[in-house]
Amino acid sequence: MVAVLLCMAFVRTHMLQIVLLLAASYIFYMSWNPTFILLILFSTVNDYVAGLGIAGSKTRRARVCWLLMSCFTNLGLLAVFKYLGFFVASVNQVWLAWYGGSAVLPAVALTLPVGISFFTFQSMSYTIDLFRGEIKPERSFMRFALYVAFFPQLVAGPILRSKEFIPQLRSVVELRAENLLQGCNQFLVGLVKKVIIADNIAPLVNQIFAAPQGSPSAAIWLGALAFGIQIYGDFSGYSDMAIGSARMLGFHIPRNFNFPYAARSITDFWRRWHISLSTWLRDYLYIPLGGNRKGRTATYRNLFVTMALGGLWHGAGLNFIVWGMYHGALLAVERSVGFGRQKEGVRSARPASFWARGKTLVVWLLIQYLVFLGWVIFRVHNWSDLTYCVRKYVFFDFNFDPGAMGLSGTNPFVTVGIILVFVLLHAISYRSNGLIHHLNRLRGFQLGLVWMVVLLCLMFLWPTGRTAFIYFQF
Repeated sequence: MVAVLLCMAFVRTHMLQIVLLLAASYIFYMSWNPTFILLILFSTVNDYVAGLGIAGSKTRRARVCWLLMSCFTNLGLLAVFKYLGFFVASVNQVWLAWYGGSAVLPAVALTLPVGISFFTFQSMSYTIDLFRGEIKPERSFMRFALYVAFFPQLVAGPILRSKEFIPQLRSVVELRAENLLQGCNQFLVGLVKKVIIADNIAPLVNQIFAAPQGSPSAAIWLGALAFGIQIYGDFSGYSDMAIGSARMLGFHIPRNFNFPYAARSITDFWRRWHISLSTWLRDYLYIPLGGNRKGRTATYRNLFVTMALGGLWHGAGLNFIVWGMYHGALLAVERSVGFGRQKEGVRSARPASFWARGKTLVVWLLIQYLVFLGWVIFRVHNWSDLTYCVRKYVFFDFNFDPGAMGLSGTNPFVTVGIILVFVLLHAISYRSNGLIHHLNRLRGFQLGLVWMVVLLCLMFLWPTGRTAFIYFQF
């Protein structure tokens, strides 16, 4: 990032800036595996040509053909690299269960390209928006290629929309002190979420769910809470670092998280969690399926199908599909009883009564209970382990024996400290419009003091092991 900023400081020509950022994006992706840059290039060329074809077609039939080419190609890449091995293993498992003997299909083991789910969805949204007439075609191949491969958010989002980002690529990039400062603040917040919170609580999560059978309910609840904190710190931390890096360069990327654990309904949770994916699924899957326009039964079906496919997007595993179906069912139940339709950010002018506050607290606790049960389903891949964990989570056994918890290899003080710090920061941030907002208001000595404290915390709390970002596997 530092090298890119230094180069951008000396490059004033617009097209040279585009070339520089595109080269940096490709080098960044190739640092993981140079071969898979061909996938990004293929997807870029495919959707650039499809976009021009859609824009230049005189008939609807021709436009549909170009759109189908784009969608089938992008989804085909996902199907081959992400789901082919899962499909083959599932077919073989069913075959062996029914007929015995040897496997009917040869095993497939393909390396999953980092970020393939993100850049294929991002590229595909461009041709869909173009087909709908919501945007105009991008004639510059270099600008379109940079939109697909922009390095800050390339491997784990947020998923960018072309109508929001491509117009920013049509102006000369000017490095400004305000953007650099605000970008550094947001990057630093993301780094703290990832390193201090997510990576330090990861060993506890791994220990609990490595062999959960025999563990009491208290251990499963602790694992669910710890994983909910880990995945939020890990993924929102990456999003903050991506948004901050882009901001340093003068680009604006929409926020991807908005205090999801403050949600008071499952619907509200999905307005706050992984916003770029949830809105993508809404705009390109749920609404085209019919949304809520074709009656209650169709609405429930559309919610269920959308979330099931959203779960499958996360990974080729039965637990991801079940997790998506679980959230789809919760959304359908909420809609059927008329719950969760309150508008985000709307608050009553009157102070809430004691009973109203108590009701709000009970509802919030119920939603968190359901959300963290979902995290158990998301985290545990083995089916027998998953059914055991769900049973222990739902039917609490009140066994608090420390020996039965099986947590001898973790430091309880670190665990409790991380949980308390996370809950405190999440609550304060929600009530005060976010820590980044306050950091951006600091100047001079105050900001320097905060940076120094944070850097010291990073120095002393940096974990010894290396933990990859969770969403790199998606």
